[in-house]
Amino acid sequence: MPAGLRTALWALTYLVALVVSRRLVVEPRDIPLVAPASGVALVWLASSGNRRALVLDVTVLVVVTVVTIGLTDGTVAQALLGGLAPLQALTVIALLRRWTPQLWGAGGRHGLHRLSELGLVLAAMLVGVVTYTVVRTPLGVLLVDDEALRDGLSRLVRGFSALSSLGLFGLLLGGWLAERRDARRPTPNTPPSDLANLAGALLATAVIFYFGFSLHPHAPSTFILTLPTVWVAIRCHPVLTSAYCLVSGAVGVALTIANVGPIAQVSEPVSRATIAQVFVVVLMVVGVVIGLNRRQVLDTVADLEQSQAAVAMRANELDLVMAHLDDGVAIIEEGGRIVHANTALRTAFGTRPASEADQMPGPDETPEELRLRREDGVVMSEEVSPLTRALAGETVPPELYRNPAEGSVEWVEISAVPLRRAPGAPGRAMLVIRDVTSQQAERDALAQFARTVAHDLNNPLMVLSGWAEALGQDFQTAPAVPSSVGLPMVDHIAAASDRMRELISDLLARAVAHDQRLQPERVSLHDAAVDVRAAHRAPGSDAEQVELGPLPDVWADPGLVRQLLENLIGNAFKYVAAGVVPHVRLSGVESDGWATVRVQDNGIGIAPEDRLQVFETFHRATRGGYDGTGLGLAICKRIVERHGGSIQVTDNPDGIGSCFELTLPTTTEALAAAAPPTLGPPVSTEPPAMEDASS
Repeated sequence: MPAGLRTALWALTYLVALVVSRRLVVEPRDIPLVAPASGVALVWLASSGNRRALVLDVTVLVVVTVVTIGLTDGTVAQALLGGLAPLQALTVIALLRRWTPQLWGAGGRHGLHRLSELGLVLAAMLVGVVTYTVVRTPLGVLLVDDEALRDGLSRLVRGFSALSSLGLFGLLLGGWLAERRDARRPTPNTPPSDLANLAGALLATAVIFYFGFSLHPHAPSTFILTLPTVWVAIRCHPVLTSAYCLVSGAVGVALTIANVGPIAQVSEPVSRATIAQVFVVVLMVVGVVIGLNRRQVLDTVADLEQSQAAVAMRANELDLVMAHLDDGVAIIEEGGRIVHANTALRTAFGTRPASEADQMPGPDETPEELRLRREDGVVMSEEVSPLTRALAGETVPPELYRNPAEGSVEWVEISAVPLRRAPGAPGRAMLVIRDVTSQQAERDALAQFARTVAHDLNNPLMVLSGWAEALGQDFQTAPAVPSSVGLPMVDHIAAASDRMRELISDLLARAVAHDQRLQPERVSLHDAAVDVRAAHRAPGSDAEQVELGPLPDVWADPGLVRQLLENLIGNAFKYVAAGVVPHVRLSGVESDGWATVRVQDNGIGIAPEDRLQVFETFHRATRGGYDGTGLGLAICKRIVERHGGSIQVTDNPDGIGSCFELTLPTTTEALAAAAPPTLGPPVSTEPPAMEDASS
């Protein structure tokens, strides 16, 4: 709405209210009995959006007040004193901007919803009325004939009545409209039952006015109006409640002015008007207080229900997380009572998965041979257990324990954290038990791996050092070393160097096969085998030492498949008896999404007792006369298992030698179901250069 039009409409509304006030005066002192203009002025100035609009509104309000008083039989002094009219509203607005800046009319956009806010609004109105009365009354006594100091009391009551009825209704309505426009607060439609209750309350009010004010004016019937007021307040929105109270109060005041009703029986006009205005204030305050209190209770209940729903959802989410944790987690209080324990803890330590263990046995209650032990062999006792220490207030970091009981859980890490306790409640602690059996096994394997690597790398270095030292001494003692002496030394040095290079190459191949991210695609085993066969063809020989039978395509990482075939064929060429020409046959069949591949050789074979260990890292089935790193077949096993397959070795059914049988997936579904691809950044699929892949 344009600012000018808004100011004009407010000025017209204020003019009507002021004319009504001027028409209801007490003669001969020309004092208005009611002051609706005061309430209109408050809402008018409160709706000013900015300082410029406020200055314009105040100016127009002063002009309208002065002119109207002058044209309605007011004296010049009264007209001039009318210029103080904005003081009351401006004082209220200034206090509200300091006390409740969030409310509409005080610079904010929120409506009036809390009893504390209502108390501050009424206090600001009272201060505004007192300020205006203190300023206006002495000036009226000095400048206006027939005005007395006692008129200040009626002015104070009249002003507060107008502000706390019409002004309060305007602030409630303005805040409700602002929130509805800004969509800050849900504004559901009033249910039909509430409208029916409002209609019933209005009918009851009309009956009370008719019988109490018209038929029995001497009966003290005004207090009965509080009944429909309470009825409306507990059923309707505070804005509707304030509107009802405003209408009821206005009707009561109008009947009193018309000399109808119990209040009209008071003979003195000013006192009669004061009582009527107090009646309006009480009616409005009671209705709004009950309405806001009900609204606040409903909002609190809604917030509590929302909070309970959020807490329940969060609890369900936490229960779901706890149920799927691999770590055992429990909340335990003093005395060992289990307040909460997840499935992992109950399943891992002996109780049935479907049963709720309600008591955690202490270490001293467990037979000593079944108690947890630290790495150094010390048995856990009640005094030093993580739970006891946590219940005493200590935060226990993860500690490693060995579980002597039979089962899959051999090593566990236990940590404990004290929890805050309520006054008078037993202490509680959170116990976390993690199964680290596999991690411990991996650490042990890694330690063994490191020891073996250090030993195997140290042997070639000792050979290099020894022969280099011997060669150096020969150079120092003889002017020239004959080739018959020097060449064997150099050969030994070169062989040791090749040995170290082979070991380093196999170590790198093992790392790639173990950690590389799979990049599967359709791979032709026949084409891959042809490439590997070409690399092993003897120079100048036309004999095919690698025979290829039918081979299906597989769905696998092409680089790792080539490395797999390279290791198996390379071993077949390496581990043959003296004087025997190596011969390898590859064949395969496909069934139900899997390819079964056989690699048969005529080598020295593998003893039955070594056929499982031969796939372990650094295991060498045969040492005499054959050099190997003990990594080749371990790499093959890792490649096959990463694709979800298996590998084994048996005797060659066609004669001497070995037969390696392995399985690989031929479809994406088979690979995904058996061994989902490892996540991680892409890595090159090319295998490292290897001179000899061996076991």
